Amino acid sequence: MKALIFTLLLLVSVFSLTSFADKEFSLTTSPATDTPNTPPDNETLPNNESLDDLMTTDELANEIGAPRTEMRAAVINPEIIAAQDGIDVYREYAIVLRINKAPIGPSAQQMQVMENGMPTATYLVSTGREQYEKAKSGRWYWTTTPVGTFSPYKLVRDHYSYTWKAHMEYAMFFNGGVAVHATTPDHYKELGRRASGGCVRVHKDNAIILWNKVSSQPQKLVPLFNENGRVARDVNGNPIRVMGWNTLIIVENK
Repeated sequence: MKALIFTLLLLVSVFSLTSFADKEFSLTTSPATDTPNTPPDNETLPNNESLDDLMTTDELANEIGAPRTEMRAAVINPEIIAAQDGIDVYREYAIVLRINKAPIGPSAQQMQVMENGMPTATYLVSTGREQYEKAKSGRWYWTTTPVGTFSPYKLVRDHYSYTWKAHMEYAMFFNGGVAVHATTPDHYKELGRRASGGCVRVHKDNAIILWNKVSSQPQKLVPLFNENGRVARDVNGNPIRVMGWNTLIIVENK
């Protein structure tokens, strides 16, 4: 009788171990299909076009689950913000990116990087073409980069559009579907002039540097800016602060 019980227990143990091993094998060898914005390993990527040329900024915002792009924001330079609102943005933020989307001028189509109030780099950019166009998606839209004072609300290391089979790398979304992001090598020659569908394109090498700097900063309570480019205030007149990245993005047209 004891021998029979022992034999049964041994069979159960072997069956359990075999089932567990099978489950472990399936977990480690099955392709990940639920990772958002990541193409499957065997996905062919024929599309080298920039994603902001393939779809409108609102379509891109919808794809990443963001609000619509706000086009009515105003921009006020840091000196006026300091004088009128008592907020020194260079003290409030570890990183300030000042982008001039003007087509011509000494600082046109450039991004000035300020760290702890000191200029550390200047990069060529491509902002929106500023014209009414038809995207590859078929929708008409203004290829404009909206001016304003913004804090990035979402950082995406490698956004992948299954619709267009295209990447948008090192993206820092700051206004709906508008982001600072790495451009593709075929667009490097366009840096320094208006050429995008609305986003702020930078060379991939510079995008990596920016991404590492911004993402390494801990989030903190930062001032909330309204559509007038001013610091929003509560009913008692106190500045409203929200949790956000320790980075301010200023888009100007000067």
